Amino acid sequence: MKRTVFLFLCIYFGLASLAHAQQPVPQGESVEVEKIKEKYWAKGNETELGVVQNRLYSNAGKWEVGFLGGFVSSDPFLSVKNFGASAGYYFSPYFALHAIGWKDVASSSAALTTFESSSGFTANTNKPKLFYGLQASGDFLYGKLSLLGKMIIYFDLHLRGGLGRTETESGTYVTPFVGLGQQIHLDKHVSVALDYRLMRYEEDILGKAPGGNFGKSAGKRVNMTDVVTLGLTYMFGT
Repeated sequence: MKRTVFLFLCIYFGLASLAHAQQPVPQGESVEVEKIKEKYWAKGNETELGVVQNRLYSNAGKWEVGFLGGFVSSDPFLSVKNFGASAGYYFSPYFALHAIGWKDVASSSAALTTFESSSGFTANTNKPKLFYGLQASGDFLYGKLSLLGKMIIYFDLHLRGGLGRTETESGTYVTPFVGLGQQIHLDKHVSVALDYRLMRYEEDILGKAPGGNFGKSAGKRVNMTDVVTLGLTYMFGT
């Protein structure tokens, strides 16, 4: 009896092993590697893959004109707004040179109005009138952002630097400046530019209070001016 049971079990497990061995082995899913590479990766050499994609909107070899306006912080006793224009050329995707200028519109600030009403006197100030100069730009950071998952925004982050002249009530002064800004591309021609510039010049302060120096220089000072502008630009060329 034991021999019969043992023989039956050997035959059963032998047949089960044979049936399992004869089952077809599932093949791996076919994958088209080249299509995946074209969709998700920027192609360089045939043996290399890069993760940096080309710019959708290239600046190289193009002219640009723009209009801008914003706020100028030069004196706590003055409220200054500006409006102007720029025109320039991109020598490469990363470097551009622009001529830039704006008109300053200055008025008394709330601090000056309060001081005049409480003291009966006014403060010595020097209102800015005009700025013009040359500006070099380096566009070293380019990228894109998703806006609420509905659209892609392409932008450049740039550094500014240049030299110009500031015209004021008391005279005209050499003005170096540096800045930082961002340019958001709406399409291949139009973009929105937001910029901050730090400007420096030495000026004569005019005497405004009644006295011996009324209308004359009441001393010199170094003016560190903060300028924030928002502009609309148009780019054209091949």
